[in-house]
Amino acid sequence: MVDAEGMGAEAERVETATGLSGPNGSGHPIFGLSPGEDSGSDTLARYRYQAEVATRDCLAMLTEDAIEFVVCEWHEDFVVAFTDGSVELVSVKHREENQGTWSLPQLCKDGGLTHLFDRWCACDCATNVRLRLATNAALNPAKGNAGTLARMCGPEPELTDGLNDMADTIARQMLKVRWKQPYPNVPVTPEVRKLADIQVPVGFVEKIIRFLAVLEISCDPPQREHITDVNIQSLLGRAVEQLQLVHVDLEATYRAIVDRIEQANRDESDRGQLAAYIADPSRVRYSTQMQQRIGRRRLTREIVRREFVFTSVQLPTFPRGRAPVVAPGGVKLNRKLRRGLVPSDEAAFAERLRSAWYTTWSERRSGLAGDDTDLLNLSMDVLETAFECRRHARAAVADGSAFGVKMNDLLAERLKVDALSTPPPFLLNNMHVRGLAYQLCDECHFYFSEPFDADEEAS
Repeated sequence: MVDAEGMGAEAERVETATGLSGPNGSGHPIFGLSPGEDSGSDTLARYRYQAEVATRDCLAMLTEDAIEFVVCEWHEDFVVAFTDGSVELVSVKHREENQGTWSLPQLCKDGGLTHLFDRWCACDCATNVRLRLATNAALNPAKGNAGTLARMCGPEPELTDGLNDMADTIARQMLKVRWKQPYPNVPVTPEVRKLADIQVPVGFVEKIIRFLAVLEISCDPPQREHITDVNIQSLLGRAVEQLQLVHVDLEATYRAIVDRIEQANRDESDRGQLAAYIADPSRVRYSTQMQQRIGRRRLTREIVRREFVFTSVQLPTFPRGRAPVVAPGGVKLNRKLRRGLVPSDEAAFAERLRSAWYTTWSERRSGLAGDDTDLLNLSMDVLETAFECRRHARAAVADGSAFGVKMNDLLAERLKVDALSTPPPFLLNNMHVRGLAYQLCDECHFYFSEPFDADEEAS
């Protein structure tokens, strides 16, 4: 994933050209911000590492309701949007093993701490914005150093003794960084030789304390040479198991997801900082351009699922090793097929397919809130095909004649997984899709004849 630091001049040029940085543009000062320099972010390997860290949150999104979507940022590495309306700005910092642990001054200068503080200020220090610094390196464990800082972060810190002194130290380190790097939201102070001699502006330490309360410093991401294997086995494999998917090519799927994240981040026409707009949707509500910019970088649960790669093994209609489950209901389906003069043996087969769909959906859906949307999208595709089959069946028989048999034949011919406009949320075969059609018929979404009251007709 592209790290925006080191490309400030180009970002400023693009934002000015699009009218998004000045008072006549969007009106928000965040577009006037230019990322600082980062001489260590120019290798493709590091870009890939940042994308793989973002992949960890995308994989968590598959099985967790709390995450709504992930946006590949320009100034931040990515932003996680949660269903409760909060957002998390994530900055990824890779450190080679031979560079040792992060010290407190290094975190402020090169480790992204000052960068995150500046972005948080650009988001108006909003109460629904929190921050995460994700790094593969350990923190210096010495007293008062980076390890101590991590224990003082968050709304419920592990350590509170010495917080004011730590905030004062962080404030001075950031003010020192500001002498060389253009962070607009860090005050400019006169340069002095000693850290203790820096004149800290009134209220700045208190602001740092508030900053630490929304910050997490995470050392969870594995080393660059291990992150791929760890993500595949520990995260993707677990998600596949929890979603009860079968015949998933884990390595191919993982590569596809990481590539999709990198694709979202390569939208070079889009260099404005988006976090403030994600945190406050009212800013973007009336801007079609901003909606499109965010949309190009947004990764939802559905988008990530589309990247799943399945093997060519034929999926059984009923799961192996289990007794078939009979779907509840079915009376209305039977009446409709009989009214359409569908033969009894084909009607019995339709009922088996309905049970196959019921079993498959019950066992393989994720159990998350997105299931309803997945089912609705799939049902809309199936219904569209069913209505198309009915129109052709009506046209193929004499006026007033029963067309149910012809319609059922057309369903078997045209209702295919490959013909769906929306990919299913998990692997299905054609019989499962027909089973869903029969379930929708049983729910009175369509008929195999002219509509009638299926509740009142005697069995």
